[in-house]
Amino acid sequence: MEDWIASWEGLGFPKLKEASLQKIETTGKKLLVEAGVEEEEAALEVRLLLQESFSLNTAGYLLRKQELLCKADRENVEAADIEQTEILGKLHSFFEYFEKRRRRIPLAQILGRQSFYGLDFFVNEDVLIPRADTECLVDLVLEDYADLAKQAGSSSLNILDLCTGSGCIGISVAKHLPYQELLLVDLSEKALAVAKKNAEKHLGENVTLLQSDLLTGVQGKKFSLLLSNPPYIVSRVIPGLDREVSEYEPKMALDGGEDGLVFYRRIAKEAKAVLLPGARLYLEIGYDQGESVKDIFQKEGYEAVEVFPDLAGNPRVLRGIFPGK
Repeated sequence: MEDWIASWEGLGFPKLKEASLQKIETTGKKLLVEAGVEEEEAALEVRLLLQESFSLNTAGYLLRKQELLCKADRENVEAADIEQTEILGKLHSFFEYFEKRRRRIPLAQILGRQSFYGLDFFVNEDVLIPRADTECLVDLVLEDYADLAKQAGSSSLNILDLCTGSGCIGISVAKHLPYQELLLVDLSEKALAVAKKNAEKHLGENVTLLQSDLLTGVQGKKFSLLLSNPPYIVSRVIPGLDREVSEYEPKMALDGGEDGLVFYRRIAKEAKAVLLPGARLYLEIGYDQGESVKDIFQKEGYEAVEVFPDLAGNPRVLRGIFPGK
């Protein structure tokens, strides 16, 4: 017990008998900024780690943030009563979380979850952490199929989520649209284990998972909707990304090859074998890839190919229609 307390005080956190949530947050924010975390994010992240450790919602945190937490000090921690021992355990849990974040392990991986489109998704180091920018893809799909969602007796969709990772895109769309089948595909067996956990939590049925190198293992099925956030980062750029990404997120989910377009070329060709006439596809793209990806799909014969921006105005989603025969 005393080992972590020495490290705690060595970093400048308040002595146990002087510790409050507010004081811990102030010190923690300073230390995270020194570690390279953006200042506007640091305080919120420390607060979220404290709330997790002390099982507090935001209201509870605000009510308790000024009160002293611990009567024990470093010299009498072994003699602390049951209540104080619990407090010490919670402080220790926070410190372990905090040290991971100070090493720039992503907050979502520390907490084991990330919110996406109003749902909590389980995440770990085997999948990309869902981003707010990707919600624009879900928005576009739901806008396009709004009428279908309102028709109780409408024919339901066969949805394919390619390079599914956590499953956040396909699961979020399936939560809002009538669907007959949702197929979640990924090359990574570990990623599929994460997607399975999220599918069971949010959908529970009519979900199939398939380990496949893109569409090579998808046989005998046709889909009316293809969704994907494929790897699209240029290989040489990856080492220069934020540490949270370059060191802790799976490279296979990031690396789009020498020009970042390898997977778009493959999807444009391979998808023809699994799409129904009139099927739509929606792909996330890099901020500078709009024209390049659009050109790939137009040359492969897809119709009405358009690129749509994210909330920052950057190209983010490509939509196309498969004409079929």
